[in-house]
Amino acid sequence: MTVDEFWHHLSTLEDFGARRQFGELGEFALDALVVPHSNASCERVFSKVNLIKTKPRNRLITGTLNGLMHTSECVKMAGGCANFKPTTIMLRSMTTSNLYRKRTAPTQQDAADSDSDSELEIEP
Repeated sequence: MTVDEFWHHLSTLEDFGARRQFGELGEFALDALVVPHSNASCERVFSKVNLIKTKPRNRLITGTLNGLMHTSECVKMAGGCANFKPTTIMLRSMTTSNLYRKRTAPTQQDAADSDSDSELEIEP
């Protein structure tokens, strides 16, 4: 039995009166298990952002930075650039209309992206 299975079992253990005997203790232990033991993964993300967003590239909007981070992770998971194989969906999305959209005026979202320090959405 794994540690989290043990604490879950203990938190659901009931006496003859259908009352949980160790409910609070089990829930506390499960909550303590989800606390990260370090902030190294967060620091890695900040380091990668600092490598991408340099002084010459200081006008990158959040969407572009997010895309570059996703691309970097995707290539890393594939074992490097030489081993990366784009999917059919990726290739189909590389059209002129998707890559070079015409803009008449900046939108509110563009202004918010360039001015805010919102969090990046990175999926494993």
